[in-house]
Amino acid sequence: MPLNHRLLIVIKRSIIITFKHNFIIVNRKNTLSILLVLGILFSTIIHSNTNISPDSTFFQNAYGHNFPPNNYASFLSSLDQFQTESNLVQSNLVNNNATLAQKHADEAVSIFYWDLLVEIVKQDKKIGDDLKLAVENLRNLTSSFSNTTSSIQGEKQKLEQSDQLVASINTNVDKVITLTEAKKQSEDSNFLNQVSMFISNIFSPKKDNNNGSIHPMRFADGVDEVLRNYGDAYSVDFDMTDMGNMGNMGNMGNMGNMGNMNKGSMAENNNSYNSSNNSNMDMNMMMDMPPSINNSDTNWNTNKSIVNMANYQSAEGMAEKLLDIFNKELKPIISQNGTSTYSTNLEGGIKQLVNSIEFKVPPTDIMMIVHTQIHPNLIKAFDLQILSST
Repeated sequence: MPLNHRLLIVIKRSIIITFKHNFIIVNRKNTLSILLVLGILFSTIIHSNTNISPDSTFFQNAYGHNFPPNNYASFLSSLDQFQTESNLVQSNLVNNNATLAQKHADEAVSIFYWDLLVEIVKQDKKIGDDLKLAVENLRNLTSSFSNTTSSIQGEKQKLEQSDQLVASINTNVDKVITLTEAKKQSEDSNFLNQVSMFISNIFSPKKDNNNGSIHPMRFADGVDEVLRNYGDAYSVDFDMTDMGNMGNMGNMGNMGNMGNMNKGSMAENNNSYNSSNNSNMDMNMMMDMPPSINNSDTNWNTNKSIVNMANYQSAEGMAEKLLDIFNKELKPIISQNGTSTYSTNLEGGIKQLVNSIEFKVPPTDIMMIVHTQIHPNLIKAFDLQILSST
């Protein structure tokens, strides 16, 4: 994850934490202060539901599917990335690629210290200490693969140690996810938060298809991470999370070729995929695209090869993680809210994403899958809000 992106996340979380802290202090002083804070909150809600400035650094990242930031979802997404990078360390060590394993170990450590450590320690200090020790030991162990020549028996012992460390990381990450879900549910049941939600719904009433879950937004954050890593893998010179940059795909003929290839692939891998519904949605999305997409003079070199294998593996690992999140977290919610058609299309899009990454298709093809299949069906399935670009 780029340094400036991590800094932005840290700043946003600091603002949220500071607001919550000050709110609690004010709440304990007197009723007048409570009313004052509620008034500020009321004004903020009105403003946020009537106009979102497109120039806002926090909210304006891309044309099209730009979701409101969610602190809990971002945290869980960072946990997913941390877990994915840790697992990639082990898989590369097993494949005797210490160089790639070291890159993933360094990335896992970076994600842990930048995005996770403070919040994890707040929730459970022991888990935080255990994860810190495990990820540091994993990085040190990986370095020993690169810097020393060991016997076959010695290499086997190191692999066993790395497997134990990764297993410990996965176990503790699952615990943190459970703790975070409980914390979110507790916060949702807080009286003041319920008042805030009630006021918000007056000005922006909408059906809640999430059942209070943060996993749809967690999933959306994970999709963006796939796009970033895939773009870095091919060293693209545009932001793949920005739907407006789909103009970089050059002529639209490539899209038809991609669609034909992917439909054949999906027929073999997902018999339940509703291609007709998805084709209609693709057509609607095409009509809604900005002019730059249909009138771009920029051509993408489809013969361009991967320049960063570590990022490619990260994109591939996160895509597989998204499929796991869909099956474990999103499907149960969808089964309760009666949006099975979108569920079928969403599942098809995810599987198509995984397959396409495996076949190393051009980055613009990956953008098409995300922006015309995954995002639209995710929005419809969970009635997600997107930020206005106007």
